[in-house]
Amino acid sequence: MVAGKAVRKPQEQGGIDHMALGAALAALGQATGAASADAALGQLSALITMPRAIWTPDVASPLSVSAAESFMRRQGWPAEIISALGEGGISLRMPLNIRCRFEHLPFAISLYDDHRRHRAPYSGEQKRVAEMMRAEGFNAVLVVPVRLPFARVAMLGFAGPQTLEEAEEIIADAAPHLLAAGHMFAALQDRLAKRARPRPEDRAALTRREWDCLSLAAQGFREAEIAERSGIRPTTVRYHLDNVVAKLGARTRAHAVAIAAQLGLVETR
Repeated sequence: MVAGKAVRKPQEQGGIDHMALGAALAALGQATGAASADAALGQLSALITMPRAIWTPDVASPLSVSAAESFMRRQGWPAEIISALGEGGISLRMPLNIRCRFEHLPFAISLYDDHRRHRAPYSGEQKRVAEMMRAEGFNAVLVVPVRLPFARVAMLGFAGPQTLEEAEEIIADAAPHLLAAGHMFAALQDRLAKRARPRPEDRAALTRREWDCLSLAAQGFREAEIAERSGIRPTTVRYHLDNVVAKLGARTRAHAVAIAAQLGLVETR
């Protein structure tokens, strides 16, 4: 915790105002641009007493995104922190980004080693970023992972002076609102970026035989095995799978299976 400062939790003031949270969410849902979205997130940040937001459109991508960097600047993050997160894929190795790739619900992380609950201590570039964030007066980050189409996972976070335990109490009180905020903000960012979403025609483009062959290929079956199970010739299987590759705009069959899985067209297990 920041030396000499006691954090006054929302719970100590009678709990988080859920009606006010609902109003902030309504404003976020009605936002049409960066300014109105930032204002709504500012209301939400104030209500949970975690004053500075973080946004990443895809925690598994090493590429910097100008819209995310602009958002961080508007939130008041120093240039050195924004730059550090964009250097050499550091963000991919940060604990909060790693956990986002495996979590579905909001969680909190500590910026201090002694609260990391038997996890390895921060080191190297991660330690440098954590120290810079602590120098801003923050002890914990509340993280909202957002599952998106095409196998993306975005992250909306809030940094604050709370301990890890206090941040987890906020999650326990406001998790549904936080999840809704994450999805609303992600949807707006995708609209502003004009990012394509899965289309109904992607699901209807394949014939029944192409579907059958693709589904079996996704399960790991080879041409001859698919032919045996489908009652057709291996050359016909090859013809159908080549059509699938072309229709999905893929480069290879493996790429086609990956695209189909991201679109929710096949089950790969």
